[in-house]
Amino acid sequence: MTGSIITFFSNYNWTMAIVHVIVAVFMFFIINWIGSKSVSVGYMQMSMIVKDDSYPAFNFLFKAIAPVILMIIFVAVVQSLHFENLTHHCYLIVVYYWLFRVLVIVIYGRFALTNWKAQLLYWISSIGISLYLYKLIDVVDRILPSPEALRDQMWILIILFLYSIFNNMVIDRSGSQKRKEKYIKNTYLRLKSRYHNKISKECGGNYFFAQMVYSIMIYENFNRPRFVRWIEYIHFSLTKKPHTLGIMQVTSVKWITNEQSITLAIQKIKSDCDNIVNDYAKRKEDFSLRLIVREIASKYNKDDDYVEEVETLFNSISDTSKAYDDFYQAYKHIKLKYDKEKYFPFYFKKKKYQCDI
Repeated sequence: MTGSIITFFSNYNWTMAIVHVIVAVFMFFIINWIGSKSVSVGYMQMSMIVKDDSYPAFNFLFKAIAPVILMIIFVAVVQSLHFENLTHHCYLIVVYYWLFRVLVIVIYGRFALTNWKAQLLYWISSIGISLYLYKLIDVVDRILPSPEALRDQMWILIILFLYSIFNNMVIDRSGSQKRKEKYIKNTYLRLKSRYHNKISKECGGNYFFAQMVYSIMIYENFNRPRFVRWIEYIHFSLTKKPHTLGIMQVTSVKWITNEQSITLAIQKIKSDCDNIVNDYAKRKEDFSLRLIVREIASKYNKDDDYVEEVETLFNSISDTSKAYDDFYQAYKHIKLKYDKEKYFPFYFKKKKYQCDI
């Protein structure tokens, strides 16, 4: 055993390790980019919204085998360039890839959201396949197959058949549901305990506006955790260019704290809401609170997924009845009327309307 370890380190130097780590990190971003483009065919991205895993086979194969395939492509490239020494222990690229992925999960604070049982299955499958293929790679000069070899691989048809069967299975997402609900609840309570006094004061005690702030804050904090925000501050200090800063990710031309970003965000949310209400008033159109939430989110970030996530968060953390009541109170100087579906028809005393919150 000791002899094997010594032999391993004698064949594996720092140059190989650095190249393999760089390739692994590059693979991480490539796989994430491919995955983001594969949502329509079933790739599940990390989100705070629980979605049905309708393509379990695709997700498993993509997550477990994609790093192995990229490892094989790397080996083919370095072999063609006559850097065969970089193929030694190339399975470690896959190991480094998974270690880097875990590091990102920890940095982004998504430990509680991760299904570690599934991750363990990915690790065992992915690393196991890479080790098996490495043994094959290690005994041949070139890994690219000949046409004669491909012609005989009829078992590929069997794999495709089994893939189609497993891909039509529906996996129970109750575990993800519980993890994400717990994450949202804990994050909401943590942020509320820290910023409640400030948010409540600047929102004038209005529950609706406060919940909009928390909904956006939770999502921005999810995508830009503290570590990433530190990097943004460093980048801003070096470039002095406008940058999204603080926990609310407000675009600023000067250094702002989390608290200052909250103040700016509240001003924007209230102003945007006022403009939205004015637009409905001018058109004399009915609207729902759901539409108001979505339009405020859209003005903060136009991305459709962003709007959907913020709306889901708002519904998850809020007492809807209280939100309706406080929204009504904010605009009670306009004659609003509830109907059974809680829409708000407008009735005007004046032709022109100015809303002051």
